[in-house]
Amino acid sequence: MQEQHKKQPEISIIVPVYKTERFLSACISSILAQTFTDFELILVDDGSPDSCPALCDAAAAKDSRIRVIHQKNRGLSGARNAGLDAAEGEWIAFVDSDDTIMPDFCAKLYHAAQEAGAQMAVCNYRQVDEALTPIREQYLHVRREVLTPEQALEHSTLLPYMVVWNKLYHRSIFAQLRFAEGKLNEDTLLIAYAYEKADRIANIPDALYLYRKVAGSIVNSKVTLRNLDRVEANYTVFECVRRHGITGSLCELYWALLHSLIDVGMHLTAEERRSARMQQAREYERSDALLPEERALFGLGGQGDFLAVCVVSLLLDQIDQTHGLLALEDREGERNDRGAEHFAQAVKDIEEVRVFLVELGDVEH
Repeated sequence: MQEQHKKQPEISIIVPVYKTERFLSACISSILAQTFTDFELILVDDGSPDSCPALCDAAAAKDSRIRVIHQKNRGLSGARNAGLDAAEGEWIAFVDSDDTIMPDFCAKLYHAAQEAGAQMAVCNYRQVDEALTPIREQYLHVRREVLTPEQALEHSTLLPYMVVWNKLYHRSIFAQLRFAEGKLNEDTLLIAYAYEKADRIANIPDALYLYRKVAGSIVNSKVTLRNLDRVEANYTVFECVRRHGITGSLCELYWALLHSLIDVGMHLTAEERRSARMQQAREYERSDALLPEERALFGLGGQGDFLAVCVVSLLLDQIDQTHGLLALEDREGERNDRGAEHFAQAVKDIEEVRVFLVELGDVEH
């Protein structure tokens, strides 16, 4: 009797698992509830010290579509890379183990990619609290359209285009591409290269991914020198966009680069600011690395112009967030001082930026 070969799944869903025992079951359940059923779920236990390994094994015992990889801790990138190495599907998706997806996440992204002849598909997401309640009103940036890689890169200042988990990828994207291990902001470090490897990117406006904001998670932990990886990640995107001759978003991307240096730097100690790692990060935003035409594009003259750019951008950010808070208060039918307090914080932020830039030598006293 001839041995029957198991059919390869159409989609591989990779879930890196580490210290998320409170949320893992909900994550797995949301994946198993997909209306698109031709998938494999790869749970990568990244040496989790809690009950996650047992939860993974228990889930696999109940559903043949689940495979579990147990490995020594390699970090988020290492876990995703292990999943990529094991994936058998024609398409790849990533879900973080403290998040969940809507039942039609796979179906809608898959059909959008098929219909457009695209190698990537992108959807909107909603930020939720630990109980999966939406945290705030969110502008959904992703519209129904098909983009070229250059157009996707031009959108790369918007969060839905900077992360890996609200997307579906053809496996060819990862033929020679892996996440940088030992780095934070691994999504931003990789995503620009992923766009480069696609011919077309299909966008749909549906919010199909629920991103859970968890206290104590990597993105909400104490700022250290490691957080300067964010500067490197933003520089990677900036250089990729510049390489493709895309000028429309260069100014925003350069601001993102400079803002990340400021945002991280202001939370470091004076000694950390003088470290070799900080000096290395500073090299990514040196204004003399800009071409003359790029400096003209940004409207930058001398070094002192950086202070004006920082102050205006921070102020506009604060005004925008304040308006959002005030609008939310009106909808809730109550008034409080959140909006006013938020705007007042802008004054303190601007002074901190001025002191920080003076300390780094970008502007004069």
